[in-house]
Amino acid sequence: MELIDLTLELKDGSLSYPGTESGLRMESVPFDTPGGTLTTLSRFDPHCGTHLDAPLHFVPDGADVANTPLRLPAIVIVSATTSPIPVDVLPADLDLQGLAVLFSTGWSRHAGTPAFFHAYPVLSLPLAEQLVAARVSLVGLDSPSVDPPGGAYSAHRCLLSAGIPIVEGLVRLSELADRLNAGARARLAAFPLRVRGLEGSPVRAVAILNPPHADST
Repeated sequence: MELIDLTLELKDGSLSYPGTESGLRMESVPFDTPGGTLTTLSRFDPHCGTHLDAPLHFVPDGADVANTPLRLPAIVIVSATTSPIPVDVLPADLDLQGLAVLFSTGWSRHAGTPAFFHAYPVLSLPLAEQLVAARVSLVGLDSPSVDPPGGAYSAHRCLLSAGIPIVEGLVRLSELADRLNAGARARLAAFPLRVRGLEGSPVRAVAILNPPHADST
C-alpha cells in the first residue's frame, strides 16, 4: 500500500477564495512550559486550500461537515483541457456509481499564487447533472471551485442537492493519473473536521494506492 498526498500545503498568509485576502493567520502564543509550542489560528477560512464542501454550503437543510458520511471511494481521474468542462469528457464505458470522480486540469500549477483564483477551470451544469445521474460518491478537481465567481453556483447546487460532496483545491492529480494508467488502483481519503454546523472544512486528501478490498461507497 502506498499513499499519495493530494493536499495543498498551507502556511501563514495563504490566500483563500476569491484570492484577495488570506485564509489563514497563525500566531505563536507564549506559555510557561520550557521547549513547548502553542499556536492559535486567528483566522481560518474553512474553504482555504484543499477543502470539502458539504451539502449545507448551498442546501439549507443539507448535511454539515460533521454529518457528511465518511467513505473511501475508488478513484477515477478524468483529464480536461477546456472550461467549462463538458459532459463528454466522462468515460462512456465506465460505471461511475460510488466512485470519486476527480478532474485533472493542470490548474494546480498555479496553487499558492493569486493566479490560482482567476479564470480557473469549472464544471458545466450538464456535466454536474450527469455526475448526479451516475450516482457518484464524490466530485473533486484541482481548481479552487467547481463554479466561476459571482454566478448562480449551479454546479455546486446540483451536486450538493444530491448529497454529493465536493473537494476543491486538489494537487498532484496528473501524477496520480499516471499511476492509475499504469495499472494501479486507488481509493480517496478526504475527511473533514467534525465541526457541527460548518458547511466546509479543510481536508487532508490522500490517495491510497492498491488498498485492500473495501466497499466503494
